[in-house]
Amino acid sequence: MFLAIRELLFAKTKYILIGLIMVLTASLIFIISGLAQGLSSDNASVIQDLQADALIIEEGAEGEIGNSFIPADEREKMIEAQGGNNNASTLAIRMMNTTINDADQQIDIALFATERNGILMPDVAEGMFPQKADEVLADATLKQEGVRLGDQLQVEENTSYTVTGFTADQRYSHTPVVFISNDELEQFNAVAVQGEANTDGSYEVITKETALNGIPSYSQEQASLNMMIIFLYVIAAFVLAVFFYVMTLQKREQFGVLKALGAKSMYLIRGLIGQVILLSLISISIAVVVTFGIGALFPADMPFTLELETMLQPAIIIIVVSTIGAIVSLYQVIQIDPIEAIEGAAY
Repeated sequence: MFLAIRELLFAKTKYILIGLIMVLTASLIFIISGLAQGLSSDNASVIQDLQADALIIEEGAEGEIGNSFIPADEREKMIEAQGGNNNASTLAIRMMNTTINDADQQIDIALFATERNGILMPDVAEGMFPQKADEVLADATLKQEGVRLGDQLQVEENTSYTVTGFTADQRYSHTPVVFISNDELEQFNAVAVQGEANTDGSYEVITKETALNGIPSYSQEQASLNMMIIFLYVIAAFVLAVFFYVMTLQKREQFGVLKALGAKSMYLIRGLIGQVILLSLISISIAVVVTFGIGALFPADMPFTLELETMLQPAIIIIVVSTIGAIVSLYQVIQIDPIEAIEGAAY
């Protein structure tokens, strides 16, 4: 490591340029990761945070909750089969338009109908928990549309609900979720179950992961962004491999002198790898600061979510990719002949 640090300090300009490339690459990876996580949350946070281990849906729905339709008269029987209301709740999803206090502006919402005191109702972040059939709990992002506590949401000509409370991070298919009571519904889409689900042959059990992939555009969005991130990792590996390969060739004479003085190949290799890891750690630290700075400039309604814990995995991958890129040049270090390298430097 002594040799690595000495060279970093000696050839500052060269390594600053390499570090700048790593900072830009890492920042781009972090930003795209934040967008991927933000879009994932904006598209399916209500399913991700669902207080259930499995979902029972209609056979043949192919994992899509919206394609499942279960008659209301099956509710009691299916809930009892799962051990009662403490273990299961029904769920109906309706994508609808609503107006606020009879205004002309229409807002897209996702109505989630379930038992008022069931396992699927989220915690209240502001206001009061709904107590009546015409009271609802709404996602806090509706505040950006002007919704306030006590406002009336009209979803049909003769149907309106009073917003008594707001909850946090409850989004479905890029729309805010409004939780209502399912007392008057004629059918529902699924039964959410805590623990092991029991069902007969006319229904199937799916996991939350399957339900997530069943949301329209969810898997396509994530696949596209993840492919971009993978390509950035590959690009970073190639760029760093070329940089360190060329730099190693430029230092053949110096390595030859060190070998002539008794330095072992493993000593030189440890120095090279230590150099890459140290440079990666410094660059990633700067990239983290840059990413949070850029993230602070994004508008509030932009789906961007990034925390230090979620940046750990990309950071580790970047270090590994950088190290792999540098390993390409190790063959040159091992093959250096001290006499040839010194004679070559003489000419």
